[in-house]
Amino acid sequence: MRRIFLIVIAIYLLTLLAGCRALPAVVPATQPVVETPTTQPVTPIPPTSTPTPTNTPTSMDIPCRASKGSIVDVEIPTDQINRPVNTKIYLPPCYDGDPLAGYPVLYMLHGQAAMNDQWVRLGLTGAADELINQGKIRPFIIVMPFEITWTPGPEESKFDEALITDVIPYIDTHYATCIERGCRAVGGLSRGGNWAVYLGFAYPELFSTVGAHSTPLFYGEVARISQALDEAAMVDDLPYVLMDMGSKDDDRANVQAFRTFLETKGILFDYHQFEGRHEESYWAAHVADYLKWYSDRFITPGDD
Repeated sequence: MRRIFLIVIAIYLLTLLAGCRALPAVVPATQPVVETPTTQPVTPIPPTSTPTPTNTPTSMDIPCRASKGSIVDVEIPTDQINRPVNTKIYLPPCYDGDPLAGYPVLYMLHGQAAMNDQWVRLGLTGAADELINQGKIRPFIIVMPFEITWTPGPEESKFDEALITDVIPYIDTHYATCIERGCRAVGGLSRGGNWAVYLGFAYPELFSTVGAHSTPLFYGEVARISQALDEAAMVDDLPYVLMDMGSKDDDRANVQAFRTFLETKGILFDYHQFEGRHEESYWAAHVADYLKWYSDRFITPGDD
């Protein structure tokens, strides 16, 4: 019996030991559970290069690309005649109202029985746009005043006084002009050329160049020029004269007499003769020539 009892006890102990190996391990309640992430956090990779900022252009950075000038119509007050002087003003492409030195100014006068749109109709301002864009002439202002009276000469008309005392000061005050003598020229066709010659030699301190395009001269003009020459300290104080006419111009004899007079007196001038008559088609054919002549005569401000 004792042997049987020992065998039973041994079987019981073996059973307990087998049960103990099958139990899971118990984690104490006081020990925190640490969760291990299944993926590692992503670390940002710095860029390999720093992008270059792009400057946004401002209005100061953008060059003017205008290819055409503008024409302004103004009524310039004057007490010399009974109404304001209606004046067309050509401003070149990219006109700057506040340049460092100012623009030269060409005063261009129309012919008898015409109006101050004559030079525009003949293509002067269009030719100016083209030549400026091509770099063949410098940008300058063109002033085209209207003479309402078509027949009186300087002894009766006060058109010259209106131009000198009112129109020129108005232009120099309201626009960016170079006011030196070498920056100012006056020209005209036919009767307008008569006025240009008169103005240039009556006021030589104001004009360095006179353009006489098919110009027969006012009566008594030769005597007035002779007087201006006598009063001048030297011939260089008088304007330089640009002359041209058509080979079949009806006033050819008068123009040739003026040319001979200038030669005799030693007054500086250029003379050109082209095929044509005393008519608009002739002047229209040579507006580009006129603009080049005037541009070449204008000084660089500060040289005069």
